[in-house]
Amino acid sequence: MNIQETINSRMGIGIVLTLSKVIPPKAGLKLGNYLARKISARKGARMVRSVRANQWIVSGKKLDAEELDKITLKTFQHTAHCLYDLYHNLDNPGGILQRVALSPQLKKLLAERANGKEGTVLVTPHLSNFDLAGRAMALHGYRIQVLSYPQPAGGYQWQNKLRMVYNIEITPMSTSTLRQAKKRLNDYGVVLTGVDRPLERSNYHPKFFDCPSMLPVTYIRLALQTKSPVVVVACVSNEDNTYTIDCSDLIYLRAYQDPVVELEKNAEKVLKETEKFIIKNPHQWSMFYPVWPQVMEQIP
Repeated sequence: MNIQETINSRMGIGIVLTLSKVIPPKAGLKLGNYLARKISARKGARMVRSVRANQWIVSGKKLDAEELDKITLKTFQHTAHCLYDLYHNLDNPGGILQRVALSPQLKKLLAERANGKEGTVLVTPHLSNFDLAGRAMALHGYRIQVLSYPQPAGGYQWQNKLRMVYNIEITPMSTSTLRQAKKRLNDYGVVLTGVDRPLERSNYHPKFFDCPSMLPVTYIRLALQTKSPVVVVACVSNEDNTYTIDCSDLIYLRAYQDPVVELEKNAEKVLKETEKFIIKNPHQWSMFYPVWPQVMEQIP
């Protein structure tokens, strides 16, 4: 079992959950920094190589080896801090609401969409404490179907069960849950899914940071079928150790004659908005899978 499999296993998540609950913040963050240094130092590990490759592309292929070392460490440290915050506050709804704020733009958009005559597809990158943000939105009373990664392994299944405690409707992507999502959108509801978890195989390669990627386009097909606009929703960390959930404007998709072009071009339109959130805080992008596997052997 490699590092990534260990961290995402039921045992790995259980250990992190237990430690985060019993260790006070100062010690928890110190432990997170220590583990981040240990993990990021293993440059041959696929998870570490993936972070380096992803950060290299985000930088426009400008970072050298030393700079990649620094931002990779910073990325793992930030993720460790977010995981500590998440699990330390898991049973503390008041603490979550104190730490996570919704931007005025997001509040306005959600209020307007609640009374609209269209469905809304929300997509989110794995940025900052996106999981804590989801719980905050649920605590604010927003009811959203979440299309999660299909066929989750043991650790991911447990994470989904923890999310359901907050009445977050988690539905691993399948034919039946996509049908459910389509119905919800046709009924003017809201569906949320991830935008940046790469696929192992795909016939579509939308450009992300000007480079063909392995990112999914299923949400584009869903939005086109239901004539629903797309909105990028992202969590960002603030300097005072709080979080803000912000959003893009409504993104309306357009039809193309070529079905491949239609999915890729519309996905690129959404990904351009996603880039704006990531480029401001690249070390907050917790993506540990290779979005651009073709460059894995090219990084410094």
